[in-house]
Amino acid sequence: MATINTDYLDDLVKRFKGFKSPNDTQQLIIILGEKDNRSEDDNRKLAVLMKAERKADQLAKARADARRMIDADKAKARKAEVRRKMIWMSAFEKMASEDSDRKIDLIRLMIEAFESGFISDRDKDVVRDDIGF
Repeated sequence: MATINTDYLDDLVKRFKGFKSPNDTQQLIIILGEKDNRSEDDNRKLAVLMKAERKADQLAKARADARRMIDADKAKARKAEVRRKMIWMSAFEKMASEDSDRKIDLIRLMIEAFESGFISDRDKDVVRDDIGF
């Protein structure tokens, strides 16, 4: 005799009924779940379908967990890269403020980057004042 977790079955039926277009498996779970007098064969089918849905839910949760972990690692790497860039640029600006030759070199590099397409058009307005344009 197949044992059916009625609470989980009720949750599945309610969830699948809310779907705009449930797939065949989900429709069968709805039909069998709402059936008043299920035969032993119906219960066996329902138990297999419910087990498959539970595994599908576990897979979806595991994929979401993995995606969150990957996204967190990427965000951490991006933050570290931005921090490194800020530290280097701050050091270059400090060097330029203490030596006029270095300031001229830095401004030349900034102008070349600006004019050579290394700065996007949408960012040019932000940095335009830094090079005196």
